[in-house]
Amino acid sequence: MSAPRVTFDRGAKWIGLFLLVVAGYLVATRFVGDALAVGPTNPATGTSLVESGVRLVALLGIGWMFLRSEGVSLGDIGLSLDRVGPAVVAVSAFYAALNLAGFGLATVTVGGSAIGYQWTVAPTVAVVAFLSQLVLAGVTEELLFRGYLQSKVIAVLPTELRFESVIGVAAAATLFVLAHVPRVLTDGVPAAGALAAYGVLLLASGMAFGLVYEYTQNLTIPILLHGAGNMPGTMGIVFFDSTAFQGGAFVAYVFAYLALAVGLVVGYRRWGIERLGLRTWTDRDSLVTSN
Repeated sequence: MSAPRVTFDRGAKWIGLFLLVVAGYLVATRFVGDALAVGPTNPATGTSLVESGVRLVALLGIGWMFLRSEGVSLGDIGLSLDRVGPAVVAVSAFYAALNLAGFGLATVTVGGSAIGYQWTVAPTVAVVAFLSQLVLAGVTEELLFRGYLQSKVIAVLPTELRFESVIGVAAAATLFVLAHVPRVLTDGVPAAGALAAYGVLLLASGMAFGLVYEYTQNLTIPILLHGAGNMPGTMGIVFFDSTAFQGGAFVAYVFAYLALAVGLVVGYRRWGIERLGLRTWTDRDSLVTSN
């Protein structure tokens, strides 16, 4: 039988209230951005420590307020201490395997010149950058858009509706993209990239994080992937230049990436159902527990 999802105490109207509060925060921070840009600057993010602190407290406060008001705990949305260790192991294994695949492709196609340090900042700053992105982007945005919003949308949809998970993932991913609009309007597209490409990247990332969360039920995994994906100079903890791959090598790399991502989710899910009491939703999942 299908196990229950996260149970929220309040109805669909709270989604509208949540969106209003988040929109108010985004607009307000754009208006007072100059006032917050004071004090020491974080070399890893280019923003002031004051601005980073306000953002962290405000977003975590919004997430905590809505979860608490709906009777939902951090454990209910898959953000508990017993999930952190398995998430770190799973994501580390994913990036280790991805680097091995990248090293192999680089060696047989473009040579060893594509292997090496890839970030645009010094190694010590890269560590600070990862920790900053992990907290300021990973924790805050995944808590709001996947932990609360995605789970809430799925919870309010009729139980007899098919593909309710996909609807929840798509809704959260779309609003994840829209949440970046105020920053683009005031600061432009990051790294002077193309607006359309940035939008597609945000939507694809939101869908990917949502699907990973939906199938692992561990919010720490998309948090780690989100933080790693925001690293300066390369999307992820990789030590090879994926842009050097051309033609068949690039296609092979894309397939390797997707295969490893699916392996991350499937492997964790099979392990989690047996070891962590992961909620099962389908008959196929139920069969895993008897194997």
